[in-house]
Amino acid sequence: MIVKKVVKLERFDCFNDGNEICVEKFYNFKPNKILNNSKGVKNATFPTNYEDKTEQPLNISATGLKTIQGIAFFKQYFPKMKATAHRLLVYGDNKKVYINQMLDDTFDLFWIYNLEFDSAPMTLAFKKNDEDAVILASNERMMLWDINYSPYTIENAPIITSMCMNNEVLFCTIKEPSFKIWYATDLDAENVGYTSNTSGYISLEDDLGNARKIIAFNEDVYVFRDYGISKINYVKKAITVSQVYASNTKIYTNTVAICGNSILFMTKDGIYSFNGVKVTKIEASIANNMTFENSGAVASSMGERYYLALRLDFEDQEKVLCENEDCINNAIVILNTTDFSYEIIRGVDVKNFLPVKTDVFEKVLVIFNSVHKDKIGEICEMSKCINDNLPKLWTSKSLVNNLNVKLFTKLSVNAEEGVKFKLIYDDKEMSFTTYKSGVNEFMFKICCKDVKLEISSTNDSAVVKNAYLEYYEY
Repeated sequence: MIVKKVVKLERFDCFNDGNEICVEKFYNFKPNKILNNSKGVKNATFPTNYEDKTEQPLNISATGLKTIQGIAFFKQYFPKMKATAHRLLVYGDNKKVYINQMLDDTFDLFWIYNLEFDSAPMTLAFKKNDEDAVILASNERMMLWDINYSPYTIENAPIITSMCMNNEVLFCTIKEPSFKIWYATDLDAENVGYTSNTSGYISLEDDLGNARKIIAFNEDVYVFRDYGISKINYVKKAITVSQVYASNTKIYTNTVAICGNSILFMTKDGIYSFNGVKVTKIEASIANNMTFENSGAVASSMGERYYLALRLDFEDQEKVLCENEDCINNAIVILNTTDFSYEIIRGVDVKNFLPVKTDVFEKVLVIFNSVHKDKIGEICEMSKCINDNLPKLWTSKSLVNNLNVKLFTKLSVNAEEGVKFKLIYDDKEMSFTTYKSGVNEFMFKICCKDVKLEISSTNDSAVVKNAYLEYYEY
C-alpha cells in the first residue's frame, strides 16, 4: 500500500513531531518559530548629545591606532556642575589611553596626558572622599583618577588581576601570589598591598587552584578559581572563607559574568549558571562543538543576555570570514537566560565585550583579535560583520528515520528570494534556490530511506517561514 505523507517544518528551533529535536547545526540564522537572521556586528556609532539622536562613529583614524587592545566605560558625577560625564576609554598599540566624552558633541579621542600602560587596563569606579573616582589597573601598575586630579600611580601596589566593591570594601585578586585576596575597608585603593587596621589579605590555599576573578553578587563576594568557586564573608572586620563549588574541568574565568539573577561561566564541558547557592549546567548543544582549547574565550552581559565569544568546531571544511585568517575566537553565542534560547554568530573574532548603559542608549561594544582589530564594533540586528554579510546555515537531523523506502516528490517553502535549500540523501544531494519571496514549489523524484534538509544563504536577509516535504511511503 502506498501512503502519501508530508514532513512539516513549521518551526525551526526544536521540534518536528513534538518529540524529536530536528536541528543538527546552525549559525548566523536565529532558529525560532521562523528561521530568522541572526544578530551581527557593525561599526559602533553614538548619539551626538542628549537631544540629537543622530549617531556617528568615533574618529579613531586620527589617533593612528592600528590595533585597539582594550576599551572601558565609566561614569563620573561632578557635584559643582551637577552633571554626569560618560567616559569611554580606548587603549591601543601605542600604549596610550584615549578618552571620548560621550554625549558631548564630540567624536574625537583625546590622549590623557601621562596615562600609558604596557597592557590594556581594567577600570573600577568607586567613591573617594565621597566623590567619584576610578581605579585603572594593568599588568604592571595601578593608577587612581578622581575628579579633582590627573591620574597618578599608586606606588608599590600589587599587580591586580580583578577587583570589585562590596559594602564599601574593595577586594582584589593579584598576579603574585595568586592565592591571596587583598582588601581595603576604607575605600582607599592606596592601601591595597598593605596590612593595616583597614586593609589586609586573605589566603586561599586549597585545592581549587589560583584565584582568577573576584565578583560581587547579591551582597556577597565570590572568587572564581581555576577549579571552583569560593565565598568570602566580611562582617565587622571578621573574615570567613568557604568553598561553594568544585569543578572537574578548568573554569575559563574571563567568561564569568553576572547575567540577570545568576552568574554565568564556561568550562570545557559547557556553560554553567551559579545562583549563589548551586551550580547548574545549561543544556545547550554548543557543548558538543567545544573541542578547542578556549583560553581566549571572553563573555559579558546586558540585561538577560549572556554574550560569549569562543572557538567552536563546526565539523565542516568551511572557512567563514575570520576563519580565513589566524583567529583566536570564531563565534559569538548570545544566550537568553529567560528561556535559554540562543543564537550563534560564526565568523567573528571578538577579543572583548563592553556593555555600555547611559540615560540615552544601551549598547554592547566589541573589539577584535584579528580581522577589524582597528575598529570598535557593536552588537546589532543586521546579519553582518562590519560590511560583510554573515553566511547562514541551518541543517536538520534526519527528517524521516524509519527503514522503509520512500519516494520524495515535492518541496514547498515560504522564504525570501535567494535562499538555498538542499536535500541530502544516500551520500547524494539536490539543491534548489527560491526564485521569489513567498511560497516556492520544487518538483522532483528521489527514492531513498531518509533525507536531511539544509538551508543556507549568503544574503544579508534570508527569512524562512516554513518548509513542507512531500513523499510516498511503500
